[in-house]
Amino acid sequence: MLFDYASAWAVGAEPVGPSYWPAEIARRRKIVQALSSARPQPALNQAPPVITEPFTIMLWGITSERINAWLGGGEKSDILSGMPASPGTVEGLARVVSTADDLDLLEEGEILVATVIAPSWGPVFGKIRATVTDIGGMMSHAAIVCREYGLPVVTGTGSATSRIKTGQRIRVNGTSGEVTFLQ
Repeated sequence: MLFDYASAWAVGAEPVGPSYWPAEIARRRKIVQALSSARPQPALNQAPPVITEPFTIMLWGITSERINAWLGGGEKSDILSGMPASPGTVEGLARVVSTADDLDLLEEGEILVATVIAPSWGPVFGKIRATVTDIGGMMSHAAIVCREYGLPVVTGTGSATSRIKTGQRIRVNGTSGEVTFLQ
């Protein structure tokens, strides 16, 4: 967009952007709305027999054990397991956040539950007690920021945002990597 305006100015022509971008933005918004109407499948095709690639394990929290639990339904009904990424244990009410637009709904002392955490979410870490994510590992943004704030975090659960409901009382054990449903 900026290149279009700069080029048009440089050659003395009208920029294409004002006639192109409004329709393109509307088209892309429809795509994002359609994609956000249903949760994606956790994976496609066959899982590899063993996960050994360090980046996959450390950043995304995807291990052979996690894949077996996700595919085999090996989760207990009152416990959700993931990767222990910042130590400590706290109990509190969960707040499931789907997008950055929902961050203003977070109340003091709640436990943030999200698919993944973005760097722009940094300001909320001063008001929450813990974090639980679907995606992530020891080196994910959620894990690093929670360690900086001294907050427990369990990452890579695979299904926290679909199993935990806003207002539900949970216990987050960032040392063992378990989230216990208390209600």
